[in-house]
Amino acid sequence: MLNIKSYWKGFKKVAIAFCVMMALVGTLFAPVLTQPAIAQSAAKSSALDVSAEKLQVLSDRFDRLEKFVYAQKWNDVITYIHGPFGEIRRELRLIAGQLSKPEKVTANDLANNLFKNFVQLDNAAKGKDAIAAEKAFKNALQDFESIVDLAI
Repeated sequence: MLNIKSYWKGFKKVAIAFCVMMALVGTLFAPVLTQPAIAQSAAKSSALDVSAEKLQVLSDRFDRLEKFVYAQKWNDVITYIHGPFGEIRRELRLIAGQLSKPEKVTANDLANNLFKNFVQLDNAAKGKDAIAAEKAFKNALQDFESIVDLAI
Protein backbone atom coordinates (compact mmCIF):
# COMPACT_ATOMS: atom_id res chain seq x y z
CA MET A 1 0.00 0.00 0.00
CA LEU A 2 1.13 3.53 -0.78
CA ASN A 3 1.99 5.78 2.06
CA ILE A 4 0.67 9.13 0.73
CA LYS A 5 1.74 11.05 3.82
CA SER A 6 5.40 10.24 3.27
CA TYR A 7 5.16 11.15 -0.44
CA TRP A 8 3.40 14.38 0.46
CA LYS A 9 6.15 15.39 2.92
CA GLY A 10 8.78 14.66 0.29
CA PHE A 11 6.84 16.60 -2.33
CA LYS A 12 6.54 19.64 -0.04
CA LYS A 13 10.30 19.64 0.53
CA VAL A 14 11.00 19.45 -3.21
CA ALA A 15 8.44 22.20 -3.93
CA ILE A 16 9.97 24.50 -1.31
CA ALA A 17 13.48 23.85 -2.61
CA PHE A 18 12.27 24.54 -6.18
CA CYS A 19 10.66 27.86 -5.15
CA VAL A 20 13.80 28.96 -3.31
CA MET A 21 15.94 28.09 -6.35
CA MET A 22 13.64 30.03 -8.70
CA ALA A 23 13.75 33.07 -6.40
CA LEU A 24 17.55 32.97 -6.34
CA VAL A 25 17.85 32.48 -10.09
CA GLY A 26 15.36 35.28 -10.73
CA THR A 27 17.21 37.62 -8.39
CA LEU A 28 20.60 36.85 -9.88
CA PHE A 29 19.59 37.00 -13.55
CA ALA A 30 17.08 39.87 -13.44
CA PRO A 31 19.73 42.57 -14.00
CA VAL A 32 21.25 40.61 -16.88
CA LEU A 33 17.91 39.99 -18.57
CA THR A 34 16.65 43.57 -18.23
CA GLN A 35 19.89 45.26 -19.23
CA PRO A 36 19.15 45.30 -23.01
CA ALA A 37 15.81 47.03 -22.36
CA ILE A 38 17.51 49.62 -20.19
CA ALA A 39 20.20 50.15 -22.84
CA GLN A 40 17.57 50.59 -25.56
CA SER A 41 15.61 53.15 -23.56
CA ALA A 42 18.83 55.03 -22.75
CA ALA A 43 19.84 55.01 -26.42
CA LYS A 44 16.39 56.23 -27.44
CA SER A 45 16.43 59.07 -24.91
CA SER A 46 19.94 60.13 -25.96
CA ALA A 47 18.84 60.05 -29.61
CA LEU A 48 15.88 62.27 -28.73
CA ASP A 49 18.21 64.67 -26.93
CA VAL A 50 20.45 64.87 -30.00
CA SER A 51 17.39 65.41 -32.21
CA ALA A 52 16.17 68.20 -29.96
CA GLU A 53 19.58 69.88 -30.18
CA LYS A 54 19.60 69.58 -33.98
CA LEU A 55 16.08 70.98 -34.21
CA GLN A 56 17.09 73.91 -32.03
CA VAL A 57 20.08 74.67 -34.28
CA LEU A 58 17.83 74.52 -37.35
CA SER A 59 15.29 76.75 -35.62
CA ASP A 60 18.00 79.32 -34.95
CA ARG A 61 18.97 79.17 -38.62
CA PHE A 62 15.35 79.82 -39.62
CA ASP A 63 15.36 82.90 -37.39
CA ARG A 64 18.42 84.24 -39.15
CA LEU A 65 17.06 83.41 -42.60
CA GLU A 66 13.84 85.23 -41.72
CA LYS A 67 15.83 88.40 -41.03
CA PHE A 68 17.52 88.15 -44.42
CA VAL A 69 14.22 87.58 -46.24
CA TYR A 70 12.40 90.50 -44.64
CA ALA A 71 15.42 92.80 -45.04
CA GLN A 72 15.51 91.72 -48.71
CA LYS A 73 19.19 90.78 -48.51
CA TRP A 74 18.93 88.47 -51.51
CA ASN A 75 22.60 87.45 -51.67
CA ASP A 76 22.51 86.51 -47.99
CA VAL A 77 19.30 84.52 -48.52
CA ILE A 78 20.84 82.55 -51.39
CA THR A 79 24.09 81.99 -49.52
CA TYR A 80 22.30 80.90 -46.35
CA ILE A 81 20.06 78.43 -48.17
CA HIS A 82 23.03 76.78 -49.86
CA GLY A 83 25.38 77.13 -46.87
CA PRO A 84 24.05 76.51 -43.35
CA PHE A 85 20.84 74.94 -44.66
CA GLY A 86 22.79 72.64 -46.98
CA GLU A 87 22.64 69.82 -44.43
CA ILE A 88 18.98 70.23 -43.48
CA ARG A 89 17.86 67.38 -45.71
CA ARG A 90 20.20 64.92 -44.00
CA GLU A 91 19.34 66.20 -40.54
CA LEU A 92 15.59 65.92 -41.12
CA ARG A 93 15.97 62.41 -42.55
CA LEU A 94 17.88 61.34 -39.43
CA ILE A 95 15.22 62.84 -37.19
CA ALA A 96 12.42 61.22 -39.21
CA GLY A 97 14.22 57.88 -38.92
CA GLN A 98 13.68 57.94 -35.15
CA LEU A 99 9.90 58.33 -35.46
CA SER A 100 7.24 55.66 -35.74
CA LYS A 101 6.32 54.50 -39.25
CA PRO A 102 3.26 56.76 -39.80
CA GLU A 103 5.03 59.76 -38.28
CA LYS A 104 8.10 58.99 -40.39
CA VAL A 105 6.04 59.10 -43.60
CA THR A 106 4.43 62.39 -42.57
CA ALA A 107 7.80 63.89 -41.57
CA ASN A 108 9.37 62.87 -44.89
CA ASP A 109 6.44 64.41 -46.82
CA LEU A 110 6.81 67.62 -44.82
CA ALA A 111 10.57 67.62 -45.43
CA ASN A 112 10.00 67.24 -49.19
CA ASN A 113 7.61 70.19 -49.12
CA LEU A 114 10.14 72.18 -47.14
CA PHE A 115 12.81 71.52 -49.78
CA LYS A 116 10.41 72.59 -52.54
CA ASN A 117 9.77 75.80 -50.65
CA PHE A 118 13.52 76.37 -50.36
CA VAL A 119 13.80 76.03 -54.14
CA GLN A 120 10.99 78.58 -54.53
CA LEU A 121 12.69 80.87 -52.01
CA ASP A 122 15.98 80.54 -53.86
CA ASN A 123 14.32 81.40 -57.17
CA ALA A 124 12.45 84.32 -55.60
CA ALA A 125 15.70 85.65 -54.11
CA LYS A 126 17.43 85.37 -57.47
CA GLY A 127 14.53 87.27 -59.05
CA LYS A 128 14.39 89.72 -56.12
CA ASP A 129 10.68 88.98 -55.68
CA ALA A 130 9.91 89.93 -52.07
CA ILE A 131 6.32 88.65 -52.08
CA ALA A 132 7.21 85.22 -53.46
CA ALA A 133 10.21 85.02 -51.11
CA GLU A 134 8.09 85.77 -48.05
CA LYS A 135 5.45 83.25 -49.11
CA ALA A 136 8.04 80.52 -49.74
CA PHE A 137 9.75 81.28 -46.43
CA LYS A 138 6.47 81.14 -44.47
CA ASN A 139 5.56 77.81 -46.11
CA ALA A 140 9.01 76.36 -45.36
CA LEU A 141 8.80 77.56 -41.76
CA GLN A 142 5.34 76.04 -41.36
CA ASP A 143 6.61 72.68 -42.68
CA PHE A 144 9.59 72.83 -40.32
CA GLU A 145 7.36 73.60 -37.33
CA SER A 146 5.13 70.65 -38.24
CA ILE A 147 8.19 68.38 -38.27
CA VAL A 148 9.22 69.73 -34.86
CA ASP A 149 5.73 68.98 -33.53
CA LEU A 150 6.04 65.37 -34.75
CA ALA A 151 9.53 64.92 -33.29
CA ILE A 152 8.73 66.27 -29.84
